[in-house]
Amino acid sequence: MDFSLSQFSNTFLYVYSSLITVINPIGGGLFFLSMTMSATREIRGKLAARIAVYCFFMTVVSLWIGSFILSFFGISLGVLRVGGGLVLFGAGWAMLNAPTAEDAPVDPAKKISTSELMAKAFYPLTLPLTIGPGAISVATAIGTSTEINLTNILAVNLAALATTLTIFVCFKYSDRITARLGATGSDAIQRIFSFILLCLGVQILWTGVSDLVTKLVVSLPH
Repeated sequence: MDFSLSQFSNTFLYVYSSLITVINPIGGGLFFLSMTMSATREIRGKLAARIAVYCFFMTVVSLWIGSFILSFFGISLGVLRVGGGLVLFGAGWAMLNAPTAEDAPVDPAKKISTSELMAKAFYPLTLPLTIGPGAISVATAIGTSTEINLTNILAVNLAALATTLTIFVCFKYSDRITARLGATGSDAIQRIFSFILLCLGVQILWTGVSDLVTKLVVSLPH
């Protein structure tokens, strides 16, 4: 098979820009920061690396066999959105009602363990916070509409890798914001983005419910 540099560039830019837009790693980094305020910089870096690895595999799987997996289990995108919306809503509600840094009891002997945070690397930090229903549906749509050849395979996989590297950088260095804002500013950021996360959950949930209701109405006999 021939390799086309022009086709490679076009496919790479198309896939990368589409994934970056829907994933929004900068905004995701702020969500990540608000959920890992008590973690050390070392733990946050390890967690960001693991999330990036999970994101890469989830993106590649969604790109190439996403539609097959959903159809195999009989899961529609509407159901996927409903489930993802409920999870995001729950995470946002818990974060919104969490105690502030000033109200929370301080125990110098107690530090968050690496295992506790690493257990959250896949759920909910990767799915659905970073790679949510929107990203999965976009990746699945790209995969089903992409011609299978050597150039496109390389371009799509490298675009997925570039996307996850961007996620890693945004997540790993998100703690620099905390150093500049201080405790009060960090708490404010946490509340703001917790509320946005809650609203995103409602929006995704509403989109999924709307899809399911529309399909139900269409399927009813007239």
